[in-house]
Amino acid sequence: MTFTGFEVSFGLFSIIAFGIISLKLKIVDFSGFIAGLGIGWVIFIFGGWRWFILILTFHIVAGLSTKYKYEVKRKKGVAEEKRGARAWSNVLANGSMASLLAILNVYNLNEIAFAGYLGAVSTAIADTLATEIGLLSPQEPRSIINFKKVLSGTSGGVSLLGEIATITSAALIGAIAYLTQEQNWSLLTILSISVISGLVGSTFDSVIGATLQAQYKCIKCGKNTEKSRHCGKPSIKIKGHRWIDNNIVNLISIGVGAAIGIFLFFM
Repeated sequence: MTFTGFEVSFGLFSIIAFGIISLKLKIVDFSGFIAGLGIGWVIFIFGGWRWFILILTFHIVAGLSTKYKYEVKRKKGVAEEKRGARAWSNVLANGSMASLLAILNVYNLNEIAFAGYLGAVSTAIADTLATEIGLLSPQEPRSIINFKKVLSGTSGGVSLLGEIATITSAALIGAIAYLTQEQNWSLLTILSISVISGLVGSTFDSVIGATLQAQYKCIKCGKNTEKSRHCGKPSIKIKGHRWIDNNIVNLISIGVGAAIGIFLFFM
C-alpha cells in the first residue's frame, strides 16, 4: 500500500491528535497513549484509513462506555481503576491481533485479513461494552457456566443488558465497515461477520473468565474482583490461574473472534 506525503502526514497527525485527546480525557494513561500510537500507526500504514477508522471507533466507544455512569460503577465497586484510564497492557491486549491482521493485509490476503480484522475489532468492542454497560444492569448477572446469579463484576457473569450492548456494538462496527469498505461486500455479509464474531468472541471471553481467569476477593470490601489489588490492598485469590488476567483473556477471545471472522468468510 502506497501513500502520498500528505496522506502520511495527515494520518500521523490524526493518530497523535486522537491520542492526546484520549490522554487528556483520561481514556488512557501515558503508557496507554504510547502503546496506542504504535497500534494506530501500524494499522494505518498496513491497513489504510478504512481499517484505522474501525479501531478508532472501538477506542472512542469503549472509552466513553467506561466513563459512562462511572460513579455508579465505582460505588458498586466494579469500576475500572484510575477513572477508567487504560494502560499499555490493556491497549496491546485489545489491539495486537488487529495490528497483526493489518500487517497480513499486504501479503495478498486482503479479504481474508479484513474478515479476521472485522471479527477482532467487533469482539473487542462487544466484550468491552458487554462489561461496561452490563455492569449497570438493574438485575444481578448470571454465570455463563451454570446461569446461577452471581455478584456484579464477577468474571463470567452475563446480563440481558450486556448482551444487547454486545450485539449493538458489534453491529455498529459492521455498519461502519460497510460504509467505508473497499471489498464491495454486501451489508448482510459484513453484519453477519461482525455480529456473529463479536457475540462468539465475547461469549468465549465470559467462559474463560468464569473458568480459568484468576478471581480474587477484596479483604476490605468483600467484593469479588478480577484485580489482585482492590480498595488499595492485596486481594485474596479464590479461583483460577494467577497468570490468566483480564488482558490475557481479552487477547485470547479477540483471537477467537478473528478466527470466527475468517471462518465465516469461507462459508
